[in-house]
Amino acid sequence: MLKRMELKIARSLVLCLLLSGAGAVNAQNVLVKGGTLIDGTGAAPVPDARVLIVDGIIQKVWSSEAGSPALPPGTKVVDAAGKYLLPGLIESHIHYAWYMGEMFLSYGVTSVLDLGGGHWSAALQKGVNLGLIRAPRYYHHETLGDGGNGKTDPLAGTGTAKMQVWANVDTPKDAVKAVATLKGKADIITLNEDWKGDYFAAVAKAAHAQGLSIISHSFNALDTSDWGVDGIEHMTGVGIAATRSEEGKKAIAAMGFCKTAYPPILEQSLPCIAAGHKNSLLYQWMDTTYFDEMIAHLVKNHTSLNPTLDFEWGGIIDRSPQFEAEDEKLLSNSNLQYVPYDERLEFLDQYHWAQNRPPKERSEFLKGYKNVQEFLRKFVAAGGKLYSGTDSASANVPGLAIHHEMQLYVDAGIPPMQALQSSTLWPAQMARMDKTLGSVEPGKFGDVIVLSADPLKDIHNAQLVEQVIKGGVVQDISYHADYDVPFHNYGTVTKHLYSLPPVVSNLSPGVVVEGSDKWVTVMGQNFSPNSVVLFNGATVQTKWVSDTEMLARLTPQKTASPGNYLVQVSTPKPGGGISPPTVSIVIDYK
Repeated sequence: MLKRMELKIARSLVLCLLLSGAGAVNAQNVLVKGGTLIDGTGAAPVPDARVLIVDGIIQKVWSSEAGSPALPPGTKVVDAAGKYLLPGLIESHIHYAWYMGEMFLSYGVTSVLDLGGGHWSAALQKGVNLGLIRAPRYYHHETLGDGGNGKTDPLAGTGTAKMQVWANVDTPKDAVKAVATLKGKADIITLNEDWKGDYFAAVAKAAHAQGLSIISHSFNALDTSDWGVDGIEHMTGVGIAATRSEEGKKAIAAMGFCKTAYPPILEQSLPCIAAGHKNSLLYQWMDTTYFDEMIAHLVKNHTSLNPTLDFEWGGIIDRSPQFEAEDEKLLSNSNLQYVPYDERLEFLDQYHWAQNRPPKERSEFLKGYKNVQEFLRKFVAAGGKLYSGTDSASANVPGLAIHHEMQLYVDAGIPPMQALQSSTLWPAQMARMDKTLGSVEPGKFGDVIVLSADPLKDIHNAQLVEQVIKGGVVQDISYHADYDVPFHNYGTVTKHLYSLPPVVSNLSPGVVVEGSDKWVTVMGQNFSPNSVVLFNGATVQTKWVSDTEMLARLTPQKTASPGNYLVQVSTPKPGGGISPPTVSIVIDYK
């Protein structure tokens, strides 16, 4: 009987650790001593600080040797004399892939929030919390079926592999029951920009009652704020809400909203607006005289913002050459060659998307960027809170990108202290996790990073990570060529990183007369603006119509010889590929 009770207690303890995300299974007792502590709260730095971590939890924080408690036996001492101490960084918007663990840890990121979810995420989280996977503390979202827009999941709650959500919200009255199904399954709830207000507000109210936060994309930041969102992803909704002139509203209406989620490298060239992507023609219309009123509204509602500046503006701003050089240097590390090739292309291609844009568009884009910078500076000065998320790896290098993000905040006029809070306490508060995360205070997880230089003098110094402690465990922050985890991603990995493989389903006409000069309609799926049509394996003149239709010109030279010829569509990397050889066209005799 006694052994059964001991086993039951042990199982309960492990379960508690899993649910808490403490990652303290292999925790050490650690004393970090001698560094200058910037604790994440916004308080003045503490020189000659001491941080005692016992069983993965911060037990005491003090300065100098005076008042030092007796250390537990076997306490590991980390000498940080002359160094700088920060809370572990929090990366608040990622699309996690198997290879990212080392990349985050090496740059001081000890917690991440994945906007993916489901069985894969739950299993990965257990592995991290048990200390079996070397990676940052892993939190993930879940979403709900959107009955207001007819986007429900017939497999909801079945636990099957193809299930998309745990519950549907068919009417606002379903929100309480639907949110209750996520208890123990979600760390945060994510909704989309097209949710109707009454549905959104009902889910937010139910989530808050359960201690969960709501984050969402937005097409109007003021509306989304009033519906009860805790954090708004990207600046799209801010830009639209801040557009007051009739000229600007007409321009936005003419742009329209993208109907298909193309990879970022393609959306940059499209006139339509996609929440969170590079909408160069949007932000120029922001009315700066409306900023104070709008900011007061957001601050009153305690609405936090995740600007994703590095993601949206990389490639055209002054910092881009520096950031590209830093990315290239990191990716050239011989021990990081396990990073997938397509993702390397996406990381570095983002710095070149604007090179061929007309000067007028570049000017409009930079005008919009200045508007965004002013908005963020005034937002933080008024008490608004940012939470750093980079959308890694949707064109940003995991780990390094969060430092680029903080640099851009400082460039916008935000003090370094608040830039650091955007990656520490503020995201923890937004996610309602600040009882355990976000600052170096007693009772919180023992997440501390050691820097070699002062980030308050130069925010770039936050990159100079010498040691990382996560949950009382001193981490190995080097890279290993054989790094691997048991949970891999297959196919396109993240939701909008790659172009999807094209498929040709039909041609019109199906017969062309010998020697003709003819435009042929190619029908199918997953056609991208950079796709081309292949006739007998060779590229022909192509016009992209939509993601289901393209036009291909067959010149007299191409139709000179009767026969039947394979027609395919090729989409370049990242992702993409050549459509299967399934449809051919007949060149008939005259």
